[in-house]
Amino acid sequence: MASYQSYSFFDENSCIIAWFGTMTNIEEQKQALAKKDEFIGIASHELKTPLTSLKGYMQLISAYKQNELPPIIKQFAGKANEAIGKLANLVNDLLDVSKIQMGKLEFNTSLLNISDLINICIESAQFMYPNYIISVHGDKDGRATGNMERLEQVLMNLISNAVKYSPVHKDIHIVTEVTETEVKVSVEDFGIGLSDYQKERIFERFYRVEDNTYATSGLGIGLYISSEIVKAHNGKIGVTSKLNEGSTFYFILPIHE
Repeated sequence: MASYQSYSFFDENSCIIAWFGTMTNIEEQKQALAKKDEFIGIASHELKTPLTSLKGYMQLISAYKQNELPPIIKQFAGKANEAIGKLANLVNDLLDVSKIQMGKLEFNTSLLNISDLINICIESAQFMYPNYIISVHGDKDGRATGNMERLEQVLMNLISNAVKYSPVHKDIHIVTEVTETEVKVSVEDFGIGLSDYQKERIFERFYRVEDNTYATSGLGIGLYISSEIVKAHNGKIGVTSKLNEGSTFYFILPIHE
């Protein structure tokens, strides 16, 4: 398979004075991406089993004769559990990417209230990010048809990104807007913002925002997965942003009739 592009050059009378064409074979690129996706799928599945066992053993260690454990051991066990939790999230994200590429990102849906979704995420976010002020604005009474767990994954990802890229300004606003046909949930921060180029690529697989001032971690797949989840709900996802002023990520779902 080949990719074809042409370029034309005109004089002041709009007459063509030169024309160039290029053809690039992209089959090798497609095969390389397919092998990469296959490796991701196999590796993430293989990691899942020992990671689950490790998590179980750490829980047993943490619970074993708590009163007899030295404080330093309790501290180390807690740190280990935190690290295991982060690793488990990465593996789950890789599994989601694999499912998306194979067209197998499937989930059950039911009627849900947006207020329930927001309340669950606010409770989790306040526990995870106690130094941030997360406030809710707008109408939370919209109802939609969807999967609560997957939509929670989307909203928590947007909140986590807002925290990650707002190291100075600690205010984060969650805004809901309900119309007769749709419900819109936005997460607004006042952080480093995005350039026009970054906004165009932010939902691509493995794309990460690189900033010379603030170092961030991650694989660059959270927003890609969120985008695919929202699309699977027949919804839309997007972002508005200005450099050094902040970003507003949002998703829109059809209202339940």
